[in-house]
Amino acid sequence: MDKRYQVFVSSTFKDLEEERKHIIQTLMEMDCIPAGMELFPAVDEEQWDFIKKVVDDCDYYLLLIGGRYGSLSPEGIGYTEMEYDYAVSKGMKVIALIHGDPNNLPQIKCEKDSKLQEKLENFREKVCTGRLVKFWKNLDQISGLVSLSLSKTIKTYPAVGWVRADLIPSENTTQEILVLRNKVQELETTIQNLRLKPEGIENLSQGEDVVILDILYKANQAGDTAYTTKKNYIISVEITWNSIFEFLSPSMLVENSEENLLTLLGSCIYRYCHEQIEDFAKNNKLKNLTNRKAYLEDLRLIIVQFRALKLIALSNKKHPPSDNNIYWTLTSYGDELMTQLTAIKRS
Repeated sequence: MDKRYQVFVSSTFKDLEEERKHIIQTLMEMDCIPAGMELFPAVDEEQWDFIKKVVDDCDYYLLLIGGRYGSLSPEGIGYTEMEYDYAVSKGMKVIALIHGDPNNLPQIKCEKDSKLQEKLENFREKVCTGRLVKFWKNLDQISGLVSLSLSKTIKTYPAVGWVRADLIPSENTTQEILVLRNKVQELETTIQNLRLKPEGIENLSQGEDVVILDILYKANQAGDTAYTTKKNYIISVEITWNSIFEFLSPSMLVENSEENLLTLLGSCIYRYCHEQIEDFAKNNKLKNLTNRKAYLEDLRLIIVQFRALKLIALSNKKHPPSDNNIYWTLTSYGDELMTQLTAIKRS
């Protein structure tokens, strides 16, 4: 949203009138809103209260010091210094431009009263203490110093600024945004909760618990010839639920069909149970094991268990009417468990 910054210009008036015009022109060219006390060359207590309100509405405070201290308040403090003290007390960022050679200023632009000269010197010292200031000597330097100093201050300390009223969301829009923001927060919480281990599954077989599965092979006996027809052998193996899920889950990141999962289950059993299969073949004097095939009944047992554990769910993606496959996908919790099981750990 496009916004403009309001800058309070503080200085004595008559001796720095031309300098103030240059400052205000520069601020307007920078799309800033200048504010100052041009309308109040003489200030009283009532007007001072108004000045404070104007300062409160500003984003930055620009102080210009020449060779005069300026008119005094009833307390004996210059109004320019009062403006400065008030801005500092409000925590405003101050840009200070101080004349670098006040002794060479024309007499009309200098204080003749020794007490006012002393007050001016003390004020200059106050402003220079604890902050960076810029020094100027002639009118031509003013615009460049203002532009450079203010741009750097805005970049380093961005303020609230002002925007057009018609660019500000209406009350109804703000309420709608608030409702939507709360809804997003609720959904984020729901997603986070879905990634947590569901309640009520403590008594279900899971994790490193073992399940017995069957796998079908065709094989020859040790004494068979090359022309002997292979026979079917059912081999029962033990495998953990985590091993099955670790192998099958990446294929269900989007979705996968039961047909494909059945093929993957056969590969899964061989990967994790090949020693059991080899022992069975050795004990039964089998050779040339081929045509590995998992059982659909075992796959459906696994699917039911994974559904009960809230790891998978039916996919809701659209498929052609001719496609009779059943598709499964991971839940948020299933995705989280898959990541834990399959991610490479630091060694």
